[in-house]
Amino acid sequence: MSTQWQIVHDAESPEVVLATDFPVSGRNEGGFTELAPRLDLDCQLWQTVPPVVAPGTDLDPADYLRPWLTEIRESGYRVRSVLGYCAGSVFAGALAQEIARWQDGAPSIVVFDPELVDVPTVHLQFGRVIGNMTTVLEADELTYIEQEAQRLAKADGVTPAEFAANLFEMFRPLGEKALARTGMEPEFAEELISLVGSFMAYLSVASNIDPRPGWARATAISSTSPGSGLNRLRSSGQGGEPGFVAEELRFDVEHRDLLRTDDAAKAVAEILTK
Repeated sequence: MSTQWQIVHDAESPEVVLATDFPVSGRNEGGFTELAPRLDLDCQLWQTVPPVVAPGTDLDPADYLRPWLTEIRESGYRVRSVLGYCAGSVFAGALAQEIARWQDGAPSIVVFDPELVDVPTVHLQFGRVIGNMTTVLEADELTYIEQEAQRLAKADGVTPAEFAANLFEMFRPLGEKALARTGMEPEFAEELISLVGSFMAYLSVASNIDPRPGWARATAISSTSPGSGLNRLRSSGQGGEPGFVAEELRFDVEHRDLLRTDDAAKAVAEILTK
């Protein structure tokens, strides 16, 4: 059984579609498990299982990607396409570029509200994680975490990777204390704490990868949410100019529902059959 990829859709085929995301139960954004049934795929769809590692400035993107790439190559499947959601779009671009080195015919790339990870991205995503813990964290702890996160974000010259590592270092003791108050078994609590660390590491590594060579031939699926994907990149001056992606398809739907909408799924299904 794979430890690097989760089979979201199974089929008898020599080809596979890959999807890069950080899937967690309970999030309000749609995921590839919701998109897959709408695609009517005739091949497998695999979704990333992010490594359980703590964030740090010494995380090497090549080391982080290697387990995913090794299992793909050893599987013998031909990769038809690589999909990516939000920050996962960074990994989609990078994986597709690497797969093209050994595979005859580069896989197509489809990115959903692609994000370049910067300090505000890490701050926003960390805030969403903490928002899911309001039932276990006390009011003074939530206030402290919010104030510390703001302070750390404003540190001179802080990189996204440094910020992610600092956030997790600050959060860990508070999270452990809060989960202990609930009576949760220590090993179970450690799994939840490690999940937060793994997510911060995921964002940290993504911040150190330049996905734009891959995105230059990608189709971007965009929502109407101004703070997401190419909408945000354009307004912040980080990207979205001609050539940033090969094609953009826009849908009248919020970011959180982008992988749930039938119209977007229909468009992606057409791309995957080309």
